[in-house]
Amino acid sequence: MFFKQLLEKLGSVTFFSGVTLLLFASACMTPTRANRETEDVAHRLATSYWQVQTGRTNDLDLSRPADALTLRVALQAMSRGEESIVFPAIPNMAINLTNGSWRLTLSEALNVGARNDRVYQSLKESVFSAALDLDSQQFRFDTTFSGMLLGALSDSVTGSDPRLAVASGAAFERQFESGTVLAGNLALDVSRLLSSDWSSLGITGDISMSIPLLRGAGREIVREPLTQAERQLTYAIRKFEYYRQTYAIAVTLNFYDVLEYAQRLKNAQDNERNLTLNSKRATMLFQAGRRSSIEADQATSQLLYARESVVAMKRSYDAKLDNFKILLGLPPEALIDVDPQALDTLRAEIQQSADEGTGGGRLFPDEEDVCTIALSNRLDLINTRDKLADAERAVKVAEDMLRADVAIVGQGETSRSIALNRAASNSGGEGWRLRLRTDWPWNRRVERNNYKESLLVLEQTQREIHEKEDTVKLAVRNGLRNLAAAESTYKIRLEGLRVAKIRVESTAMFMESGRVIMRDVLEAQKALLTAQDDFCASVISWRMRELELRRDMGILEISDANMWLRSARLKGLE
Repeated sequence: MFFKQLLEKLGSVTFFSGVTLLLFASACMTPTRANRETEDVAHRLATSYWQVQTGRTNDLDLSRPADALTLRVALQAMSRGEESIVFPAIPNMAINLTNGSWRLTLSEALNVGARNDRVYQSLKESVFSAALDLDSQQFRFDTTFSGMLLGALSDSVTGSDPRLAVASGAAFERQFESGTVLAGNLALDVSRLLSSDWSSLGITGDISMSIPLLRGAGREIVREPLTQAERQLTYAIRKFEYYRQTYAIAVTLNFYDVLEYAQRLKNAQDNERNLTLNSKRATMLFQAGRRSSIEADQATSQLLYARESVVAMKRSYDAKLDNFKILLGLPPEALIDVDPQALDTLRAEIQQSADEGTGGGRLFPDEEDVCTIALSNRLDLINTRDKLADAERAVKVAEDMLRADVAIVGQGETSRSIALNRAASNSGGEGWRLRLRTDWPWNRRVERNNYKESLLVLEQTQREIHEKEDTVKLAVRNGLRNLAAAESTYKIRLEGLRVAKIRVESTAMFMESGRVIMRDVLEAQKALLTAQDDFCASVISWRMRELELRRDMGILEISDANMWLRSARLKGLE
């Protein structure tokens, strides 16, 4: 009987069922939708704050490049000797394969590192998280809506019509920056919907408002979580930007480090060839009776030592190259090398700077101005200074928490009930009340302790600022000294290399005429090897000291395309 009545009345509930399903479906948040919306809001917030902090106009891409894994797989396949390997298309660069390996220029190495470095990506994700935290805090001051729809189907033991009870409600809440909270809800209750006539229809609603007068009142206090979320996003962006600078220096240093050891390996191999000729010449002269066996043995011993040096230098070069791959986020088995032309280009640039007198410390103002620039531009120092304002606000919030909790609370209500089974009748009414809610500060032990801790944090932050400023000043002062020393060292070693070459040429001629002994020739050859290695190191040191000083001053130029240094040549300060 029940099911028969239910089928007969099924048409009566179709509308309510459809509405229920529609509301339920619209209220669902799918993982795909959640991921898309969070990416959109994080990108919007992060880009806007990033543009303010950096002065750039392009968007900040927070996602990890989709081709990062594809590139890694392709390099691993290449190391195994597989053929027909398809490399992903990487913006702003081309993958040039030379002698079975991927040859990287400095700009390409910086580009690859920006796309694959794990710390770099983690800091980008920190910016993403900070943007989402800010969005959550902004949501606190939005008007929020909620709703519910309940239904219950039952049969009466008396055999009467089945009863369908339907209740629905909607509510809203708004938090204002002054601390005022406004909330309201509206409810609809329908009973016995399946019977031949509706039994009753009820409507209730209320609205409430809470206005804090002491504790929790005021724009600065109420907005503090939002303000701190804004600051955290700014800090994350500055930290990310500062890491871009330090990482660019690290990649550049390792790039030239690999080139230096490649040059050292080449020098060692050239030295081995020269000593091989000396050993053969000494043996021939000994056999001709023009040299003693001691001199021939000396030449042979030095040759063996040179061969051992080649082996050791090859091991060091391979280790440097593997470390460089790891720094770029590439697998150590990847077949890559660095462009040797970069070292020749750097030599020419450094030599031009030395000849024209335009490089070194002349690129920068005096020590006092350099310190002033650094104190104004170092992003990590700016973060530390801004944290002082955070600590000061935290003290104000802690002071506010010590006050009494006093608020004016107002509430208005309305209700209506309509009976529809026979003669329609209405009942209900309206009402309102206003009260003063108080919570006197008889026990504020936790708040008291928090207040004292906020004062300690404030003092610690002040000391941290002084320490950080001193550290920045020390860094740039040392940077100026290191740059001046690098320039002088370059000039000394350039002259040393010239003298070493002349010495080798003269001892070779005197050896033929018998005016020097084999030890002089070997010592001259050894001095040339040392001079070549030292000169190469001095070239790289000069460039790196310039870059490091710019980083320490906070003026290292970074391009908008991925990361990186705009040019190898440094521009003078304007």
